[in-house]
Amino acid sequence: MFAFVIKGGESMDNVYSDFAYDDAFRTMVVKCDELLIPFINYMFDMNYSKKAHIYRNANERYLDQQGGSQDKRITDSLIKIREDDVTHTYHVECESKDDVDGTIIVRLFEYDAQIALDRGEVSSGRLDVYFPHTGILFLSSSDTTPDKMEIVMHTSGGDSRYFVEVMKESDFDLDKVFENELYFLLPFYSFNYKNEFEDIEKDEDKQEQFINVYRNIIDMLEELVSEEMLSTFSKDVIISLINKVSYKQLMKYQDTQKKVGDLMGGKVLDLDIIRAHDAGLEEGREEGREEGREEGRESTLASSIRSMMSKLKLSAEEAMDTLDIPKSERSKYMTKL
Repeated sequence: MFAFVIKGGESMDNVYSDFAYDDAFRTMVVKCDELLIPFINYMFDMNYSKKAHIYRNANERYLDQQGGSQDKRITDSLIKIREDDVTHTYHVECESKDDVDGTIIVRLFEYDAQIALDRGEVSSGRLDVYFPHTGILFLSSSDTTPDKMEIVMHTSGGDSRYFVEVMKESDFDLDKVFENELYFLLPFYSFNYKNEFEDIEKDEDKQEQFINVYRNIIDMLEELVSEEMLSTFSKDVIISLINKVSYKQLMKYQDTQKKVGDLMGGKVLDLDIIRAHDAGLEEGREEGREEGREEGRESTLASSIRSMMSKLKLSAEEAMDTLDIPKSERSKYMTKL
């Protein structure tokens, strides 16, 4: 859920969403390649570079039910990544609850089987189906949460099996997150404290320690941006999503909720960050296409800057921050405004 935000902080009506966890996950999958690629690399032990091409697939699946009816389901993410002429398909789900009843692995197989059928090939009485690489991120976990899941199909022609890779939010402290560039996990970091919320709400020292965790996150993200190791856009998306996720989690702990919101909500521009980013880029692209000059990229970005300054009342520096224009290149764009 994205909505207009007043500069200096987000109104609470615009922060809350019943689907905050799913929204955060899908937002990063769809909009933040530089967050998604290290996450996929870690989960599936891959080594994609930042230049890898990501293709998003439709997440709606229609599962055939008994009686001929179809059940519409929405997967959290279905993507293809291509690099060095090799393409792999990945299906990744995000789960906020532990799999205590075993229903999650059943749901994963249902999705995978339908994905495989959708990609199937029929020739001369033979059906080839291609299952995706599958993984799940558990935001909450327990001693019984498996480190890996296995799906075994027993057929008349023999057994076939594949594994579901598992990541648990609780396995990652901040050092491990930043060491592995797993900034994708940061919006959900409050899940590591969910059993302590009541004590944090009642104890000022514990509450201050909890708030300091987020101050440290902000400081580390801003350092990455200053070193041009993370875009301003991704940093702002992370902070905005931390605010939305923690707001939902802390509904029963209003003092802590307010202090986290005051900290995180005051650290982003007046935005719908993503809509502003997309609108500025698209208007710039359109103008660049119409002009058709060799310097199209510079013209496109200059148009985007002007659009964001006009429509969103940003300064030139704020617009260039949002568009991730390196500081070393900004002077040439200032002459075009």
